[in-house]
Amino acid sequence: MTERTPDGFAAQGAGTVLGCATVRTASDGRELWHFAALEQSRALRLSHLGRRGVFGFIEAGHDADGLWLLRAARGASLRDALQERRGPWPWSEVLELAADLSRALAACEKHELLPGAITPDHIAVTAERRFGHLRAETLLHELAFAPTPSTETLAARVPARWLPPEQAGTEVWDDRANRYVLGLIIYRLLSGEHAFKAHGLRLGFEEQQSAGAAPFADAIARALPPGLQSLCLQLLHPNPAQRPASARAIERRLRAFLDAPPGVASGAGPRPTLPERAPLAEPAHTSVENARPVAVHVAGAGAAQAGSRLRRALAIVPLVAAVTFASWVALGTGDGDRAPVAGLTQRPLAQQQTQSGDCARCHTRQVAEWRRSVMAHSARSPLFLALEMLIQEQVGRSSECPDGAGILRGLDPSTACRDSTSGLPITGSGGELWCVNCHAPGQNLNAALPAWDATALGARSRRPLSDLVPEAALEGISCAFCHQTVGPAHPDRSAYQGNPSWRSAPSGLVFSSRPEDAAGRFGIANSGYRLDPSAFLLAAPASSAAPASSRVHAPTPPDVAAYRASSEFCGSCHDVRLFGTDVLGARAGEHFKRLRNAYSEWREWADLETRQGRKPASCQGCHMSTFPGVCVADEKPGAREPALATALARACPPGTRFEPRAPYAFARGHVADNSSQPRALYSHYFSGVDLPLAPEFAAELIDDATLDGAGTPLGARQRRDLLLASSVRLSLGAVTTRGTRLEVPVTIENVGAGHRVPAGFSQERELWVHLSVRDRRGQLVYEVGRVESATSDLADKRFLRVNVGDALFDARGRPLGLFGADVADGPDAPRWTEARAQPRGARSQAFRGQGLINFQNGFLRCVTCIGRVDRDGSCQPLPGQERARGDRFADGDYDLETGACRSNLFGENALFETYFPVGALDATRGVLKAPDAIIDTRSLAPGVPRTYTYELGVPAGAEPFQVEARLLFRAFPPFLLRAFIDYERQQDARGGRPNGPLISEASLSRLDIVELSREARVSP
Repeated sequence: MTERTPDGFAAQGAGTVLGCATVRTASDGRELWHFAALEQSRALRLSHLGRRGVFGFIEAGHDADGLWLLRAARGASLRDALQERRGPWPWSEVLELAADLSRALAACEKHELLPGAITPDHIAVTAERRFGHLRAETLLHELAFAPTPSTETLAARVPARWLPPEQAGTEVWDDRANRYVLGLIIYRLLSGEHAFKAHGLRLGFEEQQSAGAAPFADAIARALPPGLQSLCLQLLHPNPAQRPASARAIERRLRAFLDAPPGVASGAGPRPTLPERAPLAEPAHTSVENARPVAVHVAGAGAAQAGSRLRRALAIVPLVAAVTFASWVALGTGDGDRAPVAGLTQRPLAQQQTQSGDCARCHTRQVAEWRRSVMAHSARSPLFLALEMLIQEQVGRSSECPDGAGILRGLDPSTACRDSTSGLPITGSGGELWCVNCHAPGQNLNAALPAWDATALGARSRRPLSDLVPEAALEGISCAFCHQTVGPAHPDRSAYQGNPSWRSAPSGLVFSSRPEDAAGRFGIANSGYRLDPSAFLLAAPASSAAPASSRVHAPTPPDVAAYRASSEFCGSCHDVRLFGTDVLGARAGEHFKRLRNAYSEWREWADLETRQGRKPASCQGCHMSTFPGVCVADEKPGAREPALATALARACPPGTRFEPRAPYAFARGHVADNSSQPRALYSHYFSGVDLPLAPEFAAELIDDATLDGAGTPLGARQRRDLLLASSVRLSLGAVTTRGTRLEVPVTIENVGAGHRVPAGFSQERELWVHLSVRDRRGQLVYEVGRVESATSDLADKRFLRVNVGDALFDARGRPLGLFGADVADGPDAPRWTEARAQPRGARSQAFRGQGLINFQNGFLRCVTCIGRVDRDGSCQPLPGQERARGDRFADGDYDLETGACRSNLFGENALFETYFPVGALDATRGVLKAPDAIIDTRSLAPGVPRTYTYELGVPAGAEPFQVEARLLFRAFPPFLLRAFIDYERQQDARGGRPNGPLISEASLSRLDIVELSREARVSP
């Protein structure tokens, strides 16, 4: 191993211990920071920030004492430079300095780190008056687990003239404050004077800041590039919402001025490519057996460039066995504003200090990963918010309840809608806060949501959830929720139970939604978790004079940790049971409808695995580990497994390849308790198949070719592709011809998921096969499953009309046809018959026929035939009933309590498929209601292959035939989003959405089609 210390470094003294580092200082003021092997990931984190202008670390390497970082001498500050050089600075110098400074701030924002205040005192500059680095001493000490140099608040240490207006009040110092001070610095450098001249009087500053900064003198303004003065004044705008939303956005604009030709305004033409800051010198290194990179950054800029960057990253620091993870790289939330990050807490947390920003100081990696997850956006999902609101304002609506019944909101008996026959409340009868308890569970930690008020005075209570719940609840499945959950809800407890039952408004009977309770498995489904803040929050000291605690929250008891690591914890929300008895489920004695069934599907698979002597993976073992795999350096480009290559071509960046990981393959590293030994680290990406539709989920988080330290892609799209591609396998069997008959067997199998695929909201997940057959001349003979674009609907059906209006009413004032559709067969309508009878649970299934193969589950409605009942018990159209599928049907008599479907049809012939979670029979008939039955068997069970043999008529003598099959996935069908977009636009026009529509056309742009695999064959 080659060993060396920095050239020309001569330490004075033995050095001092500063947290996890030993620091030695040279006579010229430079500092050498040494880290033991177990702290290499922390050292790399500091060096990564150092390369971006934070802390001043300028070189890294190895010597006999381990890994070292060299820190530049303290040097002059920007305040010193301002005193030395009064008056305006040349604008090009100002832009160079400000762009580098904003780059450093952007690095901190991306990593959810607060560098402290950035007044001129805290900015080191070079002898040439160029930006050197942010000193950020407090943050450096916190990251090194050293005592902080000061316990004062940031605002208390900032001179009045550099204090932003919000921080002069009650707000904590945050990234927004630093961006404001950046504006003050730019103004001072360009103009030669401070933006606000109040002679140091705070009141004077406040008055001037409330009016905004004055424009520059004409002589100065004329010499600046067009648009630069505007940017500077925008940075100091009195309304924070009008200021740039991130340091990254500021840096882009500043560099655009530098790169623009003379006389060209910034913003014109394409955005310039941002130059990289000079990297640290590479440390001495050597090969280590089985070494892996601690952190890999791969930008999607072409295979050659990416491979070069990867090889350079691999050469930076060898990995010892104890250090395998530095996923602090997996940070950043795009250009949007984030919650303020408070300083390191030294006193016990209160409930109001448990938002993600509060947790980020000690748990940066976890929070940053979580912010890239759907969990963080569960309460902001536009589709969820729109669906929840539709249910509340339309289900149960009548002339007696014209503004909706709030069937799943809170109940106040004095303001509730009531059943016209029984007089019992409809409001809340489906389950009070049924949606809220899982999508915004923070509401249960700080209840603020009003009960649904159906009276004329209750308009505010009937607003969307996003207008009513506090910011903490809008964090969705948050740190606060998960870490204050201690176990399952129990029927013997008088406290919170979630929604274990629903109440029938016509009779008052109560029906259970949790049959698992009878088997002793409590808290499954419908928010069956138990919160106990006292198990997490420590008691506050009796007085402010009491010594600060070394802990800010309580440690996790072993039984609580075991529950949080169990699938039952996930099962508290990932089984969702809807009010009303399912027509099909009634046969099993269930008095609810299985809207989401992920836990029950997992349970069935896990029990089978256990019976066969295998340990089943838990939800966390898959969704909180490195499963299904990571991206590693590609030693043999082009050698990817063919069945996965299509999806992985998008998931793993150039220069890398997919390497599988088993469930429970956790990365290892250190956590905030500063334990001496590395530990298994739970991932907090919670990767799934959704790309969050919420606009708060920045576009940069969707596509990100960068890898974290474990090799997991940061982009939500890339992680989704890895998961999907590893879950389902498609294969083509032997293609055969017999005269003019062609047979094409296609087999699809769930090979990687411990539940059905698609899972979750499986009635709205499309997983289908695109098959094409061409003759020897290349002419298309047969095709099914093709869509023109990501926003084109599948062609198994055609939507002749989708109705989201309420122009039609019945005699009771109930809208008819709302969220109903007139649907006709499309060219890809499926016509499959089971090749051989197979019992439920069989280990294979076979079908023959033609048409679309789609594993999407569905919704059913009890109907009666108004056409002709055929001999086989099916309903056939009479003349004039051929236009749409529903024309031959009318609503049947469905019993909410028993699940009985009274019809002139029998069995499944009495059930008609509809396509919305709640809706009408068609575009003009039927009231809006939940489905009467839910299909949950079309999806693929684990390890049960399904073979579909296409039987096609083909021209004689046209062989050989070229057959290609592609397996495709899409998270939501476009028609679903469009219907809600149209409905929300309508409700907004009526004044029912004070903050605008809950979902817009922007959500359609998040739809994409994922090609999981493809195979091709040629007939003999």
